[in-house]
Amino acid sequence: MAKRRLGGLVLPSLALAGVLFTTWSIMGQPGAPERTAPPSVPVTNPYAAAVAGLGEVEPNSETVAIGTDLSGLVAAIHVAPGERVEAGGPLFSLDDRRLRAAFAEAEAALAATRAERREAEATLASARAERERAASDAARYQSLARTDIAASRQRIETAVADSRKAEAQIRLAEARIASAEAAIARAEAQRDRAAVDLDKTVIRAPFAGTVLRLNVRRGEFAQGAALAEPLVLFGAIEPLHVRVQVDETDAHRIASGAEARGFLRGDGSLSAPLAFVRTEPLARQKRFLSNAPGERVDTRVVEVIYRLEPGALPATVGQMLDVFIEAPPRAVAARGPELAARVSAR
Repeated sequence: MAKRRLGGLVLPSLALAGVLFTTWSIMGQPGAPERTAPPSVPVTNPYAAAVAGLGEVEPNSETVAIGTDLSGLVAAIHVAPGERVEAGGPLFSLDDRRLRAAFAEAEAALAATRAERREAEATLASARAERERAASDAARYQSLARTDIAASRQRIETAVADSRKAEAQIRLAEARIASAEAAIARAEAQRDRAAVDLDKTVIRAPFAGTVLRLNVRRGEFAQGAALAEPLVLFGAIEPLHVRVQVDETDAHRIASGAEARGFLRGDGSLSAPLAFVRTEPLARQKRFLSNAPGERVDTRVVEVIYRLEPGALPATVGQMLDVFIEAPPRAVAARGPELAARVSAR
């Protein structure tokens, strides 16, 4: 009987112990974590109806990839990233010793051909003087032929021979001058080509702008070809532009001059209005993904360009913005542009 009573108390005791352990475990758990504010204000649509797009900050000139027409060793770097350069200002220089020698050689060849021309001109002047003397002698001797026929005839023949000889020298000198002029033209062309090649060793800014990136260093070999990574990235950044991707299904909803606002990605407290510049006429493949729910990746986009006023946002070239463009709802836009314009005006 005692064993039966003891056995009947085991299960209730275990159950009670389990209840007590569970209660102790629950009571020992820490309380619910305190709610903390998000690190930044979420981005929200500032308009009643809008088209959302992802925008890339770029120079107003677009990003220009600067290279070199000549291949050579980089001798000097004249700028630093972020430096503003005026139009024609030097960016970097190539080793120009070989081209300087070629230019000096072309200059020497030009000087030699000009000396040959001067010599030919002197010969021509001398031959013309000789021809005039011989013609004068022939005329004088012909007048004397009336009194002294024999002597005058001999002198006349000598003068005529001298005149013919002078004519031949004149023709020869004129031919030498023509040849020298052709040689001078060739030498000048070679000199000019050498000067152009020498000038190409200094790579200059095509317009006033800012150096965005330098991918070349002194002592490196610069390849004179289109490179996957350009030697210098350059652009005019005052003001900046924002290139906004709009899905082709929403492009018809956007009117020229529609208001737009850009936000720094993930921070709704930093935003600025954007001014419409233009719409690119060619749709292209989507390049950037916003990772928003329901985003289509197999669609083409129309790019709309907006201007970002200086100092409006702490944005740099290449940075992404969340952009909202005021536009009528799809249902209204589908009913025609006039109705959409009236709705937008409200």
